[in-house]
Amino acid sequence: MERWLQLMLLMPEDEFVTYKVLAEELGVSVRTVYDDITRLNQMMRTHGAQLVAKPYHGVTLDVTDRSRFLSFLDSLENGGAMLGDTAEARIGKITRELLQSNTAYRSDDLCEALHISRSTLKKDLKGVRALIAPYDLQLVHQPYAGMHITGQEKDLRRLLVRLNRNMIASDGNFLRVDIQKAATLLQDIFKQYGYRMAAYSFQNFVLHVDVSIVRIRQGKEIAPNSFPSIESSPNVLALARAVVVALETMYDIRFSEGEQQYILLHLECKKVISWKQASTATADVYALIHQMLASVQNVFCYDFSHDFELIASLSTHLVPLRTRLLCGMPQENPMMKEIREGSPLAYEMANVACGVLQKEYGREISADETGYIAMYFHVALERMRAQRKKNVLIVCGTGKGAAILLAHNIEQNYGKYLSVIAAYESADFSDADLQGADYILSTIPIKEELPVPVIELGHAFTWKETGDIREHLKRDRQRAIMAYFSEQLFLPHMDARTKDEVLQQLCKATMARSQLPNTFYEYVLERECIGGTALGNLVATPHPARPLGLESLVMIGILDRPIPWDQEEVQIVFLLSMKEGGDRNLPLFYKMISRFLMDKALVRRLIKNQTFEEMLSIFAILSEEASRLD
Repeated sequence: MERWLQLMLLMPEDEFVTYKVLAEELGVSVRTVYDDITRLNQMMRTHGAQLVAKPYHGVTLDVTDRSRFLSFLDSLENGGAMLGDTAEARIGKITRELLQSNTAYRSDDLCEALHISRSTLKKDLKGVRALIAPYDLQLVHQPYAGMHITGQEKDLRRLLVRLNRNMIASDGNFLRVDIQKAATLLQDIFKQYGYRMAAYSFQNFVLHVDVSIVRIRQGKEIAPNSFPSIESSPNVLALARAVVVALETMYDIRFSEGEQQYILLHLECKKVISWKQASTATADVYALIHQMLASVQNVFCYDFSHDFELIASLSTHLVPLRTRLLCGMPQENPMMKEIREGSPLAYEMANVACGVLQKEYGREISADETGYIAMYFHVALERMRAQRKKNVLIVCGTGKGAAILLAHNIEQNYGKYLSVIAAYESADFSDADLQGADYILSTIPIKEELPVPVIELGHAFTWKETGDIREHLKRDRQRAIMAYFSEQLFLPHMDARTKDEVLQQLCKATMARSQLPNTFYEYVLERECIGGTALGNLVATPHPARPLGLESLVMIGILDRPIPWDQEEVQIVFLLSMKEGGDRNLPLFYKMISRFLMDKALVRRLIKNQTFEEMLSIFAILSEEASRLD
């Protein structure tokens, strides 16, 4: 914090000072000055000032509100809590320093640079290891020599790009003038070649370009033949060459063969393909999509094989995705958390679909990439829900005419939600065909056991009552959701330290209390091999790789302490087993789970009070919300 104050006091108004001069005055590296300015700019947006950089001139202070700016300086002087004081910021700073250093860093040097104790550094290094692990990087600590981060250059750059995302302002522009200038140049070139890239991908590409420039100047280049060869259209090849020439001119550097290939791959990995272009996709692509949808149908009993929009969307996505997978250049997903928590069923479907891709390409599919596929399934599910009304069959105890009148009134009042497929008087109902019916609406009690839910309206049912058919349907949906749960399938205070131990215990308990095949555990493991089942907020939803048994059920396990689970921590586990033939209430169940895992207070409440009664009270509220008719 003291250095930041010194930096601000050195900063002139109405004239520029170079990064080199500032670095010499502060006794730090030019890169440290640049990082400090980037962070300060983030905080100063709402404090009446901005540090403005100009290529070949340096940086100057632009004050727009002097009163607010002086208050900001007071805060720095008084050591107020700022962004740089957080553990997250320190971890990012440590990681960046280690990535950019040509030599190993001693612990004492890091402690001195960050003004922290050795014990704080020790804790922060755990965060560094967790941060770099998804990028296939390692923190190597050699006695007496120091520590450094090792890995492939492309993976080092991926992480640097993530750390540099704070360079982007809320309006999408870049905080550094030179980067914004490069972005404008690249946009112009893209327009000339008719090349399309999504906004987030474009920001990512520009940050990669900036990191590449720095690494090239440091002599840390992408080696030739670092990536498998791919086929590119003449237009993309010409575009890549134009980008390289423009950047070489702008930054006065030369791109090696490996660096040129790196630019080309980014263009191939991030391009947006139109539906028209997708229509010319190879038969192999469509065969792969067919396998993906068949796999989803096999597990969830949802048939998307005739959803043209879903197929078209997947075909536009798979071409650049294939390049990213084969070249080891996964794309980060800024909506990952929202997708996984808000659409858990779609995310599970995407996991299963990505299992096909994983087998086809021999590459692990990241959670971020799975999230993109999940977005398409979410839209498809919403489209299916909007298009499909509930089919109802009418039974009336006062004659055929009354049954037809009741059917007409239902169509008139509830046509948005219900479709009447048949109307019977009670005497003829024994011969009724129940195929295709979601509900039976009856004015008389039906005593026999039927495969379709029966909603008894009663003879006195009137259309103006508050307890109308929508309320009846909602209560039926709520009962259906709560039927998943049983006290026999509730296992609190589990003693387990690993995911495997949890799954073994839950599967064993489930098979002991239900009629499931002996292969139940193996099917659950088969699903785990496809992709992660941890959804965030300490919740996981494992399930077998296919429907099993004659009934759907949920085994709930709660641990006293969280355990590692797919790069997440998990303490509450919902082991779902869906019955053979599918379960029409599955979307409702996942909707309820989504509401639960997004409510941290409810998660903490169940962990604190691990009783079946507490669980029922929580999920009774959630099931009521989930069962509401849209």
